[in-house]
Amino acid sequence: MELSSSDQELMTEINVALISFIKSNETHLQMDPMNSYRRRMVHKIGTEFKLTSESTGEGDNRSVQLEKTNASAIPENVNKKRVFDRGIEIFYSKPGAEIVLSTDGSFGISLKEPESRVLDKRTVEDGEFRIRENKIICKGDTNW
Repeated sequence: MELSSSDQELMTEINVALISFIKSNETHLQMDPMNSYRRRMVHKIGTEFKLTSESTGEGDNRSVQLEKTNASAIPENVNKKRVFDRGIEIFYSKPGAEIVLSTDGSFGISLKEPESRVLDKRTVEDGEFRIRENKIICKGDTNW
C-alpha cells in the first residue's frame, strides 16, 4: 500500500520521536494532544519499538503516554525510510553556509532545527552541493 506524503511525514515524525525516547534515559514519554488517527499511529508504531502505550486525557487534550519495557529497542527496519536523492542536480548557497537536510526532504540554511529532524548538516565551502542518499555532497567528495 502506497502511503500519502502526509502519512509518510507523520510516520517519520513518530519514528524520530520514539528513537529519541529509546535513546534517552527517560522511562515515560507523554506525547502532545492529537486526534484519534494520530494516536492510533503512535500506538501502532510504539508496538514496533516494544513500548507499552495508553491514551490519556479527554477531548481535545487526549494524547498518548508511552512507557519503556525490558524489550524496548529501535527496530531494525526503522531505517528503511524514504531516501532523498536528487541525482546530479546541483544546488547553490552562499559559500561557507551551513546547510541542513531535514527528515522531510527539505533543505536550506541552518536555523536551529531540532536534531531529531536533521538527516544531515554540512558547511558548503564553495557554495555548490547535491543531495545524495540522505547526505549533503560537495564538489570534492568522491560521489559528486
